[in-house]
Amino acid sequence: MSIFSKVNLPEELLINIFCRLPAKSIGQLRCVSNPLNSLLTNKHFLKNHFTSKIHFQEPEKLMILSNSTSFHTITIKYNNVFSNFVNFQPTPSDHFVEICGSCNGLVLILNNNDSLVLINPLTLDFKKIPRCPFALDPIGSFSMYGFGYDYVNEDYKIVVISRYDHDNEYEPDILDMFMDIYSLKVGSWKRIKSSPYDHAVAELASGVFVNGALHWLASKMPDYVSVIGGFVLSDEEFVEVPAPSCLDKSKFVFDKLVVLKGCLCMIDNPEGSRINVWMMKEYGVEESWTKFCVDGIDFYDILKPLCFIRDDDEVVVNVDGEKLMVYNVQEENSRDLEVDGIPDRFDSIGTFVESLVSPVDPNLFGIEA
Repeated sequence: MSIFSKVNLPEELLINIFCRLPAKSIGQLRCVSNPLNSLLTNKHFLKNHFTSKIHFQEPEKLMILSNSTSFHTITIKYNNVFSNFVNFQPTPSDHFVEICGSCNGLVLILNNNDSLVLINPLTLDFKKIPRCPFALDPIGSFSMYGFGYDYVNEDYKIVVISRYDHDNEYEPDILDMFMDIYSLKVGSWKRIKSSPYDHAVAELASGVFVNGALHWLASKMPDYVSVIGGFVLSDEEFVEVPAPSCLDKSKFVFDKLVVLKGCLCMIDNPEGSRINVWMMKEYGVEESWTKFCVDGIDFYDILKPLCFIRDDDEVVVNVDGEKLMVYNVQEENSRDLEVDGIPDRFDSIGTFVESLVSPVDPNLFGIEA
């Protein structure tokens, strides 16, 4: 007998209604009965629910690492700001250091011992990622991380680009680059051929996931021309993504990449209190780059856009890891974002969307593009 036999509505219609509910509400409904829990954890339902959330523009949330064993989530909806403190330590050895990326509601976090953990901030489901067997000696090595979804093979992947500087008195300036990939579907690491680019840039930035690829700023040898390298997760190959034609190709490797409204963006800092934000409206099309400015906000080191709010007129920015501000792109003014309970300084901040995707559940695989 259907779980909806006592309800005078078709099951398909009720499922359609469930798909429009927030992930948190679905989590609560799962506790009502075993049949309802079975339906709401079904792979087909999870697919429909997540794609419906994308369609109805579920707002992004902020995640702040405030200390080594806790985090805050921040929801900005209309004129209201809500914060939630989560005291969460998967194991006693976990001490959170950096958010390395998010995708479909899962967040990749780096610990202080260079181990990785994948967390759903809504459900608190987590998966400890086994250490890479190819990991380099931390002395003299530096790594950049990326996390995204392979839509072709239905697999979440973690990508690590490592560089190893093993200078000595006999062989100075020796720099090796390595690339390793962890597949959540397979549950193992593998080493692939190295990147064709030089990733020895000033900032060890995490990869930015857009359109099925992770993106890093790098240099192309032998002339060290700046490029945007896009690592396509399905092919496990790099492609060169066109940058704004007006930028100095000898310098933009020192800029920053972010994602806003699902678009790849580049942050250019021509002046002390101003940044230019270049947004690629149509992925891969050079002519689709458009620019807006964030001006009049004093900062020392970091001025990084995080997400848009209020019908895309306002953008939330991270100012030196000490405060959040909102910049109105149309009116060209800014204001402090007052959030109760967050610390005076935060170690790392990122965005995520709420979802029911679990890093440990077999239903994890199958989210459609």
